[in-house]
This record gives sequence, C-alpha cells and structure tokens, in this order.
Amino acid sequence: MPTLPIHRLRPLRLRVIAALLAMTLPCAPSWAQSAETRASGSSSSLPTLGDPAQGSLTSAQENRLGEIIMREMRQEPAYLDDSLLRDYLQTIVDRLTPAARRTAEMEAPTRFHVFLLRDRSFNAFALPGGWIGVHTGLVIDAQSHDQVAAVFAHEMSHITQRHIAQRLAQAGKDRLLSIGSLLLAIAAASAGQDQAAQGLALGGQAAAIDNALRFSRSNERDADRTGEEVLSESGYPPQAMASMLQRLQSLSRLDDGDVLAFLQTHPLTSERIADAEARGGNQPLPPDHDLLFWLMHARARALTPTTHDALLREEQRFHADKAGFPAQQAALAYGQAVLLQRLGRFDAAAVALDRAQTSARDAPAPERLPLDLLQVELQLARQPASAVDAARALQARFPQSTAARHLLARCLLAQPDKTMARSFLRQQTVAHPQDQVMWEDLARAEAALGAPAAQHRATAEAYALQGKTEAAIEQLRIAQRTPGADYFEASIIAARLQALQRVHAQQVSIDKTLPQ
Repeated sequence: MPTLPIHRLRPLRLRVIAALLAMTLPCAPSWAQSAETRASGSSSSLPTLGDPAQGSLTSAQENRLGEIIMREMRQEPAYLDDSLLRDYLQTIVDRLTPAARRTAEMEAPTRFHVFLLRDRSFNAFALPGGWIGVHTGLVIDAQSHDQVAAVFAHEMSHITQRHIAQRLAQAGKDRLLSIGSLLLAIAAASAGQDQAAQGLALGGQAAAIDNALRFSRSNERDADRTGEEVLSESGYPPQAMASMLQRLQSLSRLDDGDVLAFLQTHPLTSERIADAEARGGNQPLPPDHDLLFWLMHARARALTPTTHDALLREEQRFHADKAGFPAQQAALAYGQAVLLQRLGRFDAAAVALDRAQTSARDAPAPERLPLDLLQVELQLARQPASAVDAARALQARFPQSTAARHLLARCLLAQPDKTMARSFLRQQTVAHPQDQVMWEDLARAEAALGAPAAQHRATAEAYALQGKTEAAIEQLRIAQRTPGADYFEASIIAARLQALQRVHAQQVSIDKTLPQ
C-alpha cells in the first residue's frame, strides 16, 4: 500500500491529537491545538526520521532535527521569549557546560540552549541538538537554585550520553516515525499529555513514538550518575540531585498533577533516590536565601497566566501570600508588581516595586537587577522620554545582560527620532549577532528611517535565527532589488545571501539522508 506524503499525513495527525486532547484532557494546551490550524494550510514536506542502515543519528542529523523542532516550537503560543528569565536559566546551564562536555560521548552536542514554555507543570525536556525546554512550573515548584541546577545536569546528561539520538534512531528503524509525528508527540508529552501522544500513534507507530520519548531505567540511572558528576565538578552541593528527586517524590505524593509531566517521561523510583543519596549524601539542602532565585521564582509565576482573569487571580495570590526572610518578601512584592504591570496598572505596580526594593536593599547589585529593570520599564510606560538615561545606565553597568540590552533598545525605539536607536542596534547586532530581538528591532528602526534595503537585511537575519532559512534568503533577494543601498550595504547583502544559500544547501543535503 503506498505511503501518503507527510504534508498530507500531518494535518490528519494534528486533527487526531486535537480531538484526543479535547476528549481526554479538559485543560488541553492551546499551543498543541494551534498546530493544526497552521499545518492545515501547509504544503511543505518534512522527511521521516531515522535510517535503519545507520543504527544511530550523526551529529549533523541530530542538530538538523533540533533546528526543525525548534522552528516549530517558536511558533507555539506557549513559547515564552523572556530574556531575563531565560538568561537566569542559561547562566546555570553555562556553569554546568564545561563539566558536561568532559562527560560527553563522541558526536554528542556540547552546546546547550534553554528555551521556555508557559506551563504550570513541573517539567524540563531535552531535544536533539542540545536544546532544553523548561516549563515555567519547574522554576515555580523548585525550592532552590541548586534543585534547578540538578534538573539541568540530568537533562544535559541525557544529551551528552546520546540517549536522545539513540532513542530516535531506534524509533526510526521502524520507518513509521516521521518528524511531523515526532513534533506532535513532543508537544503532547512535554505538556504532560502522554496518553494523547500515544493515542496519536495509530497502529504500529505507537511503539515507535513511545520508544522515542521514554527513557529507560538504565538511561535514567545513567543521567542521574553523570548529572551528579557534572554538579559536583561545577561547584554545586553533592546532595542536589537527591534533593531534586525527593522534591519530585514529595510533589507526586501530594497527587499534584503538575508534576506528572516530568514523571511520565522520567519515571521516578525509590531506587533512583537511594542511589543518588548513596553518591551525594542525604543531608537536606540548606534554605535558599538567594534573592535572584526567588525573584525568578516570582517572575515565572507572574508570566505563566495569559488571560485577564488568570492574571487577576494570580495577583491576588501574591497579595495574600506570606513570606519569611527578606528575599522572599522582595520576591512576592516583585511578582505582584510584574502582574500589575501586565494588567496595565502602572501606578500600583510602582508601589509594589517600592516594597520589593526596600526588602532587597541589602542585596548585591547584580541580584537586584530584575527590580531595577522593572523600574525602568514602568518609567518607559509612563514617561518614555525620561527612561532612556536610566536604561543606558543599567546597560552600562550590566553589559552582558540580554534583558538590559533589550530594554535600552525599546526605550530608544520609543523616542520620536530613531537615529540613536539605529546606531545602538547596529552596534549590538555586530557584538551579538545571534540576538534575534536586536535584528527585529533594527529592522523597525531602519524602516522608520526610510532604509528599506537595510530593513530587509535585518529581517533576513532575524528569520535565519528562527530557522526560517528560505524566508531569510527571500528577504535578502528583496533587499538586492530594493534601491537606495550604498556600496557597503549592498556588499553585505550579497555576502549574506551567498552564505545563507550555502546553509540552505547543507540543510537540504542533510534532509536527504533522512528516509522519505
């Protein structure tokens, strides 16, 4: 019987999963449902996954799969592009990376990238190519910075030990697992919808998807052991892994549905906890009084709700919550201020932020950065002209802060004359060429100043960073046809077009190694 092309199968599978989610899960995530809407009009063909002749994925294949999956993930409504929270988590991953690299198998990814999803469930999951997805619920439910680091060490170890590549290659041998179905299964399983992910896999495909998403007990023990080595070498307490597993066990005993997302793909056993305690000790972690951790805990809470009613309810919870030590007091006031800002109640947000600043007055300046950023954001909302100097001062004090860089760009773009914004953004795109937001902002500045060729080039760079290589190439071709570019700009456009055409050719070549 002939096989239908993936571009015809994928909308059907999306409709199946949407129906299953609706029938079995009253709180089905909107981002999983929305995929059907986009795919129903798509005619692009995606290759199937895995090569039975190879027995494993090459690093190039694994990286390409990660690019394809992330291109889809960025389109989901649950995708949270918050530079402050992402920077905090990426800093933890960066601290763990040198030790993780020393444990890596041949051809395993050695660069790790964090991305965020708005979801209250306790979950983190690793994807091909070194990508680590984090639900906001993980930051909310963790009780310390060290527990968050333990989760990352565990997920990074799944990557460095090539567990993901092995599982995907094994599923690919079935010749039934396609990238399209993998995307759906990851979307469902990463949101804790494990039954729906299995229900999607009609017939023999069920085993392939289940094998692709579930780690074996051996994989879990390996990730725990390697993760503890990574934690210890990175200067974290030896008992951090056991503490994280105990936290999971505590949440599961409370029948907390929010923890099931992690446990369904990372089965927890008493043996895992006992092994972790034997290696790292069973002493409880001391209470975490770190201001930055608690501010990020509060920020994750404040950014998770999306509807007006949900924002109101969470703001009331922050108002009613009681805190003990100063870091918690500051965090509760900060979380309330973020919610009030999102509700457009800027004066009330400023009052809450003042309380947070008072509670945090003795903390080091780097830990107070989220409070200072929010201060400037509120100033920008009420008095845009006066916010530039404050944003510039913050960016000068914390030049490595992505959030400070983004805030200064927003302040400059809010001014009537966009000349300073363009100058700043051109400098920053040279210094930080992987910063998609800077390229998007630069495109806006170039458009406002009547430079369409430069606008299309900046848009092309933003598309390329999103994994939309063909769209980026088209933008550069438009830029070449647009009059007004000087010799220097035209030369850059031509060079970038050639470079992206080479990238696209490489992508097509790798895609052909994945069976159709």
